[in-house]
Amino acid sequence: MHAGDALIEIEKRLTSRDFLCRQKVVGGTFRARVEERFLDAFRDTAENDRHPAWCPFLRGLPGEEGKYICTIHNSRPLICRSYVCCTMRIFDSGGQEAGKVKGRRSLVTGDADLARCWDEGVAPLATDDEIAWKSEVAAILGRSGYRVEAYE
Repeated sequence: MHAGDALIEIEKRLTSRDFLCRQKVVGGTFRARVEERFLDAFRDTAENDRHPAWCPFLRGLPGEEGKYICTIHNSRPLICRSYVCCTMRIFDSGGQEAGKVKGRRSLVTGDADLARCWDEGVAPLATDDEIAWKSEVAAILGRSGYRVEAYE
């Protein structure tokens, strides 16, 4: 959403749903194919016209305000395949989302207690084993009253 035009540029429309694209960061080209189930959404360019920096294949999910889909998910380039948006959501004792982990291990939160707990207990963890790290994060945050949902 915020870096789409910096990553992908459509060079040529090949068919009604196939495009030759350039990977701007890593170089090279790839063939993108808009998935059949997303064709109607892809044809609606109104929101993309208002946001020219968005990925040219990102569209609003029909009937779901504020939710978006990658219309070329199955043929997306490697740079998109390796990008991780959210790896973990953290909930407070009342079940409200208190924060999330974006990228590899970056906490995004407005909860001062969670930020402190993260800085003191999670940030110092020195393991590269993702499974062990997520397990330890869940234990640390759990002791402070938070619940963690981890994603692959």
